[in-house]
Amino acid sequence: MALPETSSPPTATRRWPADALHALGVVVGMVLLGAPVGLLWSVVSPRMQFTVSDEGLEVLGAETSEQLMGADGSYLLVVFAAGLVCGFLAWWLARRSGPWTVLALAVGGVLAALVAARVGLLPGKAEVLAALKPGTPERGTFDLYLGARGEGDQLNLRAPWAAVAWPVGALVAFLGCGLAQDEDLR
Repeated sequence: MALPETSSPPTATRRWPADALHALGVVVGMVLLGAPVGLLWSVVSPRMQFTVSDEGLEVLGAETSEQLMGADGSYLLVVFAAGLVCGFLAWWLARRSGPWTVLALAVGGVLAALVAARVGLLPGKAEVLAALKPGTPERGTFDLYLGARGEGDQLNLRAPWAAVAWPVGALVAFLGCGLAQDEDLR
């Protein structure tokens, strides 16, 4: 008695272009989300009030380590939450792309976190940097959540390692969805 023929799953050689396209879509989608997430971070980040004098920036009130870590901590939480959402969406939309999706979540997460850090530092940057220049006649009080001042009037995140929160969140969500799913992915 002959067994009926069944269709075999596509081989890896025929499937990799579609998987790579899905992975590229994941990376591009995550990078495009970086800007809105950065703006969200700039909104939710705690503020400290500074006044600018001839000596430079002076904190109004007591400066505590909690205040200084607040900007980086809020960045960490916002990008981790974005990573969780991206990991869940990647599982839902591109889980059959296997290792390509995992690689895309890692690469896209790092790139998106860097975009979020750059965009999140833009609101208010020009006013603060202009007030810090020597000889500026108009100086005032500013709410500042920004990170450390680098070379060339760059404002940077104080804890650049926090950028790994996005890919970690994405991979945790992707793995969690995979472990919770009973479906066989052959």
